[in-house]
Amino acid sequence: MLRRPDSIPATDTVIEDPAMEPFFITNSASGGYTVYERVIKGENNTPYIKTICYPGNFTYALKKVATELLNSNKEYKSVKTYVDTYNNITDKITSMMK
Repeated sequence: MLRRPDSIPATDTVIEDPAMEPFFITNSASGGYTVYERVIKGENNTPYIKTICYPGNFTYALKKVATELLNSNKEYKSVKTYVDTYNNITDKITSMMK
């Protein structure tokens, strides 16, 4: 489902980082997480946000972002390249937590 970027409640915490682009995470006042993707659609190149999932905790949210970034490239020439790419993405994301 696509939403306007300004539709996130002001009470939500927005967690963004260049390493996660075009994805970001929100944490609602009730404690739930949501992973979103920024998308551009239509003739007017209108920005939207797309709900990816509602993970149970922050760790799962980060894992989902890593998986989405990994699968944004639709072709890998070997399993090793796929695994190496996943490891590079997760290293970049987890290094933010140090």
